[in-house]
Amino acid sequence: MLLRIKQARDRIEALRLALLGSSPEEILEALPGLEEAVRCLETVEREVREGACAPYEVRRELKLFKNDLRSNARLIEHGIQFCRGWANMLGAGPAYTQAGCSAPPEQLATLSLRG
Repeated sequence: MLLRIKQARDRIEALRLALLGSSPEEILEALPGLEEAVRCLETVEREVREGACAPYEVRRELKLFKNDLRSNARLIEHGIQFCRGWANMLGAGPAYTQAGCSAPPEQLATLSLRG
């Protein structure tokens, strides 16, 4: 059980390092590890539900895992804020249809008066 939690923490750490990196490719490479982390945690949950005792070390690792997730969530939130700030500065507001496709740019109307 302890080994599975540590494996999940390792995958979350890989994601954290990718988020701190400079390329989207690094993040994409870390994504399959998240699926592995989920499988590890599902196994731990099943073992606990089946009556396996959770010693102090297991509970401590789970608390550390929770902190790791919070840290990654903050990094992701900061990244989103950064992108939104740049989008606002560049005037590239969200322009998507309900289906999630990008909407055609709005047509700017012109008015001409002669008088």
